[in-house]
Amino acid sequence: MASNDAARHALYSQLEEILGSQNADTLMAHLPRDKSDEVATKSDIDRLETRFDRLEQRFDRLEEKFNNRFDQIYDVIVDQQKQYARMTLWSMTALTAIFSLVVTFLA
Repeated sequence: MASNDAARHALYSQLEEILGSQNADTLMAHLPRDKSDEVATKSDIDRLETRFDRLEQRFDRLEEKFNNRFDQIYDVIVDQQKQYARMTLWSMTALTAIFSLVVTFLA
């Protein structure tokens, strides 16, 4: 039921007669003025909870995708580090062999 200023004023006048102006002010302060002041209902809160649950599920899926992608990248980096270590070892071995040959022929 839509309220307007005339209806609110009439209600206030009656409340003031019965309760006094201070109590009437207190009561009127708790009544919504228009649709934007309406109190949320349980169904409103339930709808919001449903939306938040869906958002939480979406974030969980995104987090899982992120973690999977991070694990893949981590595995690639570990493989590259192993390959780098092997190449360094083989390079050092080859250089040592070449150095030994050079020393042997020059001695």
